[in-house]
Amino acid sequence: MDDWKTNEYLEVFYFMRSNFNNYSWKVITEYGDGTLIDFSVNTNSLGIPRVVKENMNAIADISDVYPDPECNQLTACLAEKYNVPAIHILCGNGADDLLYRVVFAVKPKHAIIVEPTFEEYQRALKLVNCDVLHYTLSEADGFELDEEILSVIQPDCDMLFLCNPNNPTGQIVSKPFIEKILDCCVKNNIIVVIDECFIEFLPQWRDYSAKRLTTKYENLVVIDAFTKTYSLAGFRLGFCISSNIRLLSRMYSCGQSFSVSTPAQFAGLCVLMDETYMQKTYQFLLSERDWLVGELEKLPLMVFPSKGNFLLFKSTIKNMLQELLIRGIKVRDCSQFYGLSSAYCRIAIRKHSDNELLLKVLADILL
Repeated sequence: MDDWKTNEYLEVFYFMRSNFNNYSWKVITEYGDGTLIDFSVNTNSLGIPRVVKENMNAIADISDVYPDPECNQLTACLAEKYNVPAIHILCGNGADDLLYRVVFAVKPKHAIIVEPTFEEYQRALKLVNCDVLHYTLSEADGFELDEEILSVIQPDCDMLFLCNPNNPTGQIVSKPFIEKILDCCVKNNIIVVIDECFIEFLPQWRDYSAKRLTTKYENLVVIDAFTKTYSLAGFRLGFCISSNIRLLSRMYSCGQSFSVSTPAQFAGLCVLMDETYMQKTYQFLLSERDWLVGELEKLPLMVFPSKGNFLLFKSTIKNMLQELLIRGIKVRDCSQFYGLSSAYCRIAIRKHSDNELLLKVLADILL
């Protein structure tokens, strides 16, 4: 770290120490000083569930001991929710942790990524020197996955990545189509990794989730997390499901034993017992998303339909990110997504007043 940065953070530390009780702790988060309205992070806009906040002091007296490295209690609850054997579940330090673990465990030589999608898949694969085939979806088709994907699944491939619903396009793949892909991959001895971190934003998520398919397909690994659904990004809690016990064992060995902290396990158990939070999420999201799409379509933008808690739009303004930043709004510039450019932006669906402000600012820029 540069000396000037060190001195700057030390000054903040001394100020913090003298103003401890009234200090804004956002400084130790990604938000920093919190001066921007952040549409770039697509966690649940309802925020941390009340059940977690109200019970956080319950773990104060047990934080002096190591957490359960196998997350047995949390795993049992997840097994009940998803109707899979507990032995098929591995918890980790967020979805990213499990993504890297599966890549390190398999060390694929050739992989397929359905694009545009979450960039972390490619980053992980690069670390094991894997050649990547980017199967790029068409904007003209609304970024929907079609059966042409089956033609690129060949015996020389080791792994296929699919995000469902897809980030950043918001498109969903049906369960029957997923089974077609899995059957094709079984014949070619290919492991399929499906990222379902946004799937429970659909009220009917069970009709689309591949989690139960893990009992039928040993080549399937489904990754999910509490990050987006329950807005628990700071807790770092994810899990994966697979009936490939040997693979799960190798994944467990590809990282530290105590990867899931006591507060993270506690928060996970709290939200799994909460029967109201997701119902409130559906009530808010379904109406707010429809309204926001309708308002965005009144502007000179191309807006793509989404099944997630975020929207992708395309603009003729090349520097939209900067135009919004100088007006106090941060969006996700999509130039880092394979197959997209800075003309595309992804926005989270935030509370109504924030969405109204975004629309006003976009109108000022575009009209």
